[in-house]
Amino acid sequence: MSRDPRTRRQFLKALGAGAAAALAQPFAAAAGRKLNLVFILIDDLGWADLGCYGSTFYETPNLDRLAAQGTRFTDAYAACPVCSPTRVSILTGKYPGRINLTNWLYGRIHKKLRGADYIGQMPLEEVTLAESLKPAGYRTCFVGKWHLGREPFWPEHQGFDINIGGWSAGSPAGGYFSPYRNPRLKDGPKGEYLTDRLNAEALKFLDAHHAEPFLLYLSHYTVHTPIQGKSDYVAKYKAKAAKLQPLDGPPYLPEGEAVAKQRQDHAVYAAMVQSMDESVGRILRKLEALGIADHTAIVFMSDNGGYSTRRGAPTSNLPLRAGKGWLYEGGIREPMIIKWPGVTRPGSVCRAPVTSTDFYPTLLEMAGLPLRPTQHADGTSLVPLLKGAKALDRKAIYWHYPHYSPQGGTPSGAVRAGDLKLIEFFEDNHVELYNLRADLGEKHDLADDMPGKAAELRKMLHDWRQAVDARMPTPNPNYKPGARKPPSTAPPIKKGARDGDFAHLRAAAVDAHKLGYALRTSGTAAGLALRKLDKPLTTKATFSLKLQSLATDPAPGTYRNGFLVLGDGTADAQLVHCGLYLGGRRHYAIFQGRQRVEQPLPGDPLRLFELQVAVDLKTQKVTMRCEKATVEAKLARPLRSITHVGYAATNTVTAFTPVEVSGE
Repeated sequence: MSRDPRTRRQFLKALGAGAAAALAQPFAAAAGRKLNLVFILIDDLGWADLGCYGSTFYETPNLDRLAAQGTRFTDAYAACPVCSPTRVSILTGKYPGRINLTNWLYGRIHKKLRGADYIGQMPLEEVTLAESLKPAGYRTCFVGKWHLGREPFWPEHQGFDINIGGWSAGSPAGGYFSPYRNPRLKDGPKGEYLTDRLNAEALKFLDAHHAEPFLLYLSHYTVHTPIQGKSDYVAKYKAKAAKLQPLDGPPYLPEGEAVAKQRQDHAVYAAMVQSMDESVGRILRKLEALGIADHTAIVFMSDNGGYSTRRGAPTSNLPLRAGKGWLYEGGIREPMIIKWPGVTRPGSVCRAPVTSTDFYPTLLEMAGLPLRPTQHADGTSLVPLLKGAKALDRKAIYWHYPHYSPQGGTPSGAVRAGDLKLIEFFEDNHVELYNLRADLGEKHDLADDMPGKAAELRKMLHDWRQAVDARMPTPNPNYKPGARKPPSTAPPIKKGARDGDFAHLRAAAVDAHKLGYALRTSGTAAGLALRKLDKPLTTKATFSLKLQSLATDPAPGTYRNGFLVLGDGTADAQLVHCGLYLGGRRHYAIFQGRQRVEQPLPGDPLRLFELQVAVDLKTQKVTMRCEKATVEAKLARPLRSITHVGYAATNTVTAFTPVEVSGE
C-alpha cells in the first residue's frame, strides 16, 4: 500500500497542535484580543542601507519612522551569510547547522574543499512558527520569496493558509517587471513592478482578515539581483549620485580574493530600496486605516548582509567588513526593527546581540502562547529586551557556513561571546579574533595578542558544532592547486605586521592593514621598511607582492606611489625600486638612484596592483611585470648579491601584502 509521506508528519503535528491549543486558551482569554503579527523580511539588504542606520544616499523615511516608533537593534544577526539557511532559522527557531540546511538552495561550489552536504528543503517534520500560531486561531499568509525547497515543501505545506508568490526560486525568475514566471503569482499588467505587486497582495490580505488574529509574513524578493528599479526612481538617484563628492580613495578595496565596494552610489539599487521602503509605508498606513495598528506588532529584518564584494556590486556595507557570503560583520549583521505597541519604547535602541533563531520564541511570547523549547532549540525570547532589559541570559551566538559563496566567502565558522568574535577558516584552520565594540570594521586581528581567549572561543565553537552535529567540508580530491612556490629565503612577515617586524625603518611607520600592512610616510624623503634576508641571493631572484596606494589627495605634485625595494644595503644608492610612480605622472617604473625606466600606467592608479620582479645577477638585468606591462632595465651599478628586501613610498600611505621571495 502506498503512503503519502506527509501523513505521519501531519499526524504528529496535529498532536502537538492540539496540546498547544489547550495550553493557549488561558493565555488568549487573559490577553483579550490577540496580538496581530506582521513580519517583513527583505533579501540581501545591508546593515547600513537604511537612513536610521546611517545611509545618506538611500532614502527610507517609512522605515526611519518605524524605528522612531519602536526598537532598533544595532547588533542583530542573520543565522547565516546567505538566504535559505537564515529563512529556515526564522521559521524553525533552530541554527541551520542543527537542521543541516547550511547553504542557499541549490548552491554547489567546490575549490580546495568540497562544501559540506546539506538537505534541499525545510523538513516537513519541523513545526514552523506559522504552525504554532494556527491552533490559537491565527490566520496565516505568506507573500513573496520562500526558497526553502521544491514542491511539496512550499508555504502551504508548512503552516500558511495562503501562499502568494512563494516557491523554490531564490530570485524573480522573470525579473522585477511582469511577466513574473512565478507559478504562485499571476502575471500583472506588462511593466507592473514586483515589489509593488507583492505589497498590494499583502494589503488585500489585511483588508480581508483584519477582524481575526493574523500572521502576515511579507518576504520581499527585493533587493536581490537582478538589480532593477522603476525608471523614474533610477533617474532620481542618478542625479543624486552625480552630485556626490569625488571618493576619497578607490571605489573598491581588496577583500580576500575579492574586492569590497567603498561607497553607496548605485542608482538602480537605491531605486529598489525606495520601492521597498514605500511598501513598508503602505503597510503601516493600512494598519492605521483599519484601526488595528495599536494591537499589531511589526518586525523588520534582512536575511543576510548586503551584496558588496564584487566589482559592480550594488551596495557598500561600510563601516562593516565584507558582505553577503562572508562571516565578517558585513555578511551577517542586519538592520532589525520591532514595534510592539504599548511595550517597545518609541525610538529605543537595543545593543544586545540577537539572532534570527530568536524570532520564533519571541513572537510566541508576544502572542501570549506557550513556548516550544524543543522546537526553537536555538532561540531566546527577546521580550525582556523589548521591555527594556539590556541583555539576555545567553553565553554566545554561533554561525556555521561550510561552503564557498559566489561573493568570495570561504568555508568558515564563527562565535560571538560578549564583544569578542572569533572566525575559524576551514581551508587552513586559522582563526581571527576581533573586539567588535572597539573594532566594528574588524581591522585588527587580536588572535596573536590574546591567544588564551582565542583558544577559549575556538573550543566553544568546536563544542557547539559537535553538539548540533554540524557537517564539515572535506578535501576536494579534484582540486589542482597552482605550482608550488619555492620557499622564501627570509622569515615571512605575518599579516598585520608593525614596525618591529622590520630590520630597517626610515621616515615611515607600519600599521596593520587588511592586505597585510600599510606603510605610512610623510615628507618628500622616501619612506623605507626593509628586512634582511636569511642568506644573500647571488644568482637569480624573484619577488611577488600586491600593493595599493591609499592616498586621498589628487592634487598635482602629490604622491600616490608604492615600490618593492631590493638591494645589498639600506642606503638609497644600494637599492632598486620597482613599482608605481604616481607623482605628477602615472607610470610603472624602475628607479635606481636618479635613473628610471618607465612606461605609462593606464586606468585607475588607486586600484590593486600585482607585481612580479625578476633579477638576474649574472646579466645584471631587472624585469618588472605588472598587469600586461613589462618594464626592463640594466642595473645602474653592479649588484653582486641581494641582502635586503622591503617597501617604499613617498608622502603617502600604501598597503602591501607580504612579499614572496625565492631564488639562489
